[in-house]
Amino acid sequence: MKPYILFALAMLALTGCASTGGLAAKSSTSKGVTQPPVRQAPAVRPPVVANAEWVILGVSPNGNILHEIDKLSIRRKGLLMVFRDRKTIFNPKKENFLNTPQHKQSINTWEVDCSASTFRLAAMQLLDENGREILSRTYNDKEIRAMPVVRQSASFQQLDYVCKQAIAA
Repeated sequence: MKPYILFALAMLALTGCASTGGLAAKSSTSKGVTQPPVRQAPAVRPPVVANAEWVILGVSPNGNILHEIDKLSIRRKGLLMVFRDRKTIFNPKKENFLNTPQHKQSINTWEVDCSASTFRLAAMQLLDENGREILSRTYNDKEIRAMPVVRQSASFQQLDYVCKQAIAA
């Protein structure tokens, strides 16, 4: 079985069964009085990304963040390669979020220059533990400038993977 399928099954097992929403069954109190049905919120699922094939790159050194790339999102844009990645944080309380709200998952769009070894964040979507969107932003090249890739970092692994895919294509 492919690793990303095993990961998805493990994540489903960890999150437990989701509520199907709708009306809850009637409940009775100790006096035998039936309470009106309680409306439950529908289950929230993470956004489905059409035509995505997530490839696991690895886990952060502290073991708390899973890094994946959407193989199907990799495309050339002039001299740059554009792709989407997903970061899943197993325990958000163990992370320092700096200028972003605390979140469980982020789906980001990156631009990398394979020859110059630089990367730039172009878009970001943050999701809470229930898969609800917390924040969605796009950035132009004046807001976030391209930065050099540091060797042996997560960005280095992404650049290596994406640029090898570009050569193979």
